[in-house]
Amino acid sequence: MTFPRWSQVEKGEGLYVIKQSADTNTASRVLGLWTVRSPVVCSVSCGKDRSAQMAQRAETFFPCDGLSGLLDQIATTELREEDKLRDQSLAAMREWIRQNGRLHRCRTDDRFLLRFLRVKKFSVPMACEMLERYLTMRQTYPRWFARLDPEDADLGAVLDACCLVPIGRDPASGRIVIFGVVRNFDAQRYNSDTMIRLNMLVAEALLDEEANQIAGFTHIFDNGGMTMAHVTCWTLDNLAGYLRSVINCVPVRLKENHFVSVPTFAAQISKYCLSFASEKLRARIHCHSTVEELRAKVSPELLPLEYGGNGATLKVLNERFREFLRSKRTTLLELDEMEIDLKDPREAAVHEDVGEVVADGAVGSFRKLSID
Repeated sequence: MTFPRWSQVEKGEGLYVIKQSADTNTASRVLGLWTVRSPVVCSVSCGKDRSAQMAQRAETFFPCDGLSGLLDQIATTELREEDKLRDQSLAAMREWIRQNGRLHRCRTDDRFLLRFLRVKKFSVPMACEMLERYLTMRQTYPRWFARLDPEDADLGAVLDACCLVPIGRDPASGRIVIFGVVRNFDAQRYNSDTMIRLNMLVAEALLDEEANQIAGFTHIFDNGGMTMAHVTCWTLDNLAGYLRSVINCVPVRLKENHFVSVPTFAAQISKYCLSFASEKLRARIHCHSTVEELRAKVSPELLPLEYGGNGATLKVLNERFREFLRSKRTTLLELDEMEIDLKDPREAAVHEDVGEVVADGAVGSFRKLSID
């Protein structure tokens, strides 16, 4: 049995005889997760040759030597991923989507569902909960998620300014490395909505690659030349919404953050915000006074030419990325076809906090961050 890429949720009687599991934890009770009594139906990846699966994982616009073996090691040791568990988890998620009356339309292809399963280390209840949060957030904040079109005039302008550019893949960790130049973002012309949209466009495009789902992301931000306008363009509503909803709802394995040349006024704000963050999050943040300090922590082979590295210039790297985005344009726009019924009271406990982001304020957002 195969599954279509898009799932139109059926109403009425299902295909299986089902019962609610007697051994449900809190997450599955909240989700109303169902356990299939009939034999588990494998996803379309069942029966694939092992070497073919590994090769498919390593298919990426940003390759590096030895990536296939490295991804296999990370998937096994960090994510608990193995063939049988993956296939059973995919089948269980598809069945949950089919039975969930609130989900009217949702992608059900392996690559999309594995975003959530991998970030939650194949806990199906937690992956289903995050998927519902993600869909809820997309409809709650359409100004951030609707029409993530790389050909959009505003997004195209900030992309061309090299505000946020993937610069390559770290061969030691397998992670995709994203380089941001804060001063290149025109904070007099654009507000934080555009900044968030840019981040979402980059994340959504890259998350369709299995290598990025497995190995995760490293972010580097050059804050040299940053002005107060880059701070004041953020409203409290957007700050709280981004920190809590996006971090808790977007299935990204964010493993490292490097900040370079942070001005004093921004450092004080960041220090206050991080005082509410978890120890795990703080341990993944690294601040460098100079570019020279950054080069001591990040391989020169990765860094752009402008930063004393051996890589291409940011302009060349950005042109390559724009080519990648053009190849992903249809997939990015199709994300808008997914739909969740926000008025349906069933399983509302999964996402009710998304609508309370603004009321909680920035402090509340930090206390509830959940970092993989």
